Amino acid sequence: MIEMKAKGLSKRYGRLEALKNFEIEINSGDCVVLLGPNGAGKSTFLKISTNVVHPSSGFVEINGKRVDEDPMGALSSVGPLIELPEFYPYLNGKEVLSYVCKVKGADREMIKSEVNRLTDLLRMNNFMDRKTGQYSRGMKQRLALACSMAMDPKILILDEPTFGLDPRGMREFVEIIRNLNRKHGKTILFSTHLISEAREIANRVVIINGGEKKLEMKNETDAKMMRVTPYVMSDFSFLERSGVRVEYEGKEYVNLTLPDDMDNDGVISLIQRNGIRLKWAEPTNLIERKYLEMVN
Repeated sequence: MIEMKAKGLSKRYGRLEALKNFEIEINSGDCVVLLGPNGAGKSTFLKISTNVVHPSSGFVEINGKRVDEDPMGALSSVGPLIELPEFYPYLNGKEVLSYVCKVKGADREMIKSEVNRLTDLLRMNNFMDRKTGQYSRGMKQRLALACSMAMDPKILILDEPTFGLDPRGMREFVEIIRNLNRKHGKTILFSTHLISEAREIANRVVIINGGEKKLEMKNETDAKMMRVTPYVMSDFSFLERSGVRVEYEGKEYVNLTLPDDMDNDGVISLIQRNGIRLKWAEPTNLIERKYLEMVN
């Protein structure tokens, strides 16, 4: 079932066209990652989707309701995390989260239950009684995610939520997002400029650059892939008889997708037995290859 879609979406700031005829469909249970460099148009799309800015043309529709025409109805099932989160520094985490739950219509018992649920789910027990003015960047990001998840929305829209986190904080945040999608069934739209995050989180990746959708693809994180460089470009079609998918990249490289029953050493041995000498061979990833092709 389609939960969210954009049609003919464009946004202009004077002469700058930040988004150009952008279109996408997101199904229930998807985890879709917008992947692109800074300034690609990712944040513009997410801000339009959450009614922070208005499109110049086109529209975003969520659960059958257009965001520009019925923002309350369209966004009632959405939990957004847009921009760097900031909180009143004199409030602690429980007070912030309680207030958000109250604004979303929870009564006293529901507020208590929801604060406890989210505190446990996002592993925030050790800092929820601390004033947010003392929070690290990672603590603020986690509290902001809890606020977006208050009252259990079906859809989460997250704009580069790991930006500025240290490696450990990034790892923990990625694990939380994966868990929300795969174990709790949340539909997630997530933007990043990091290929590694897109690989780990998404089931679909949309590469965006210059305000345009360059490519939409499934995430083949489990596929075993190699890029090989022969001394002399040769015909590698003999590998297809062993279940290897072969793609030629220019005049130097050959990209190989291996079947489950073959490892890297096995395919290299097979190549060598067929008289082809390799200058270089390395594991690779389809998302990375396509991203580098599409983004200069």
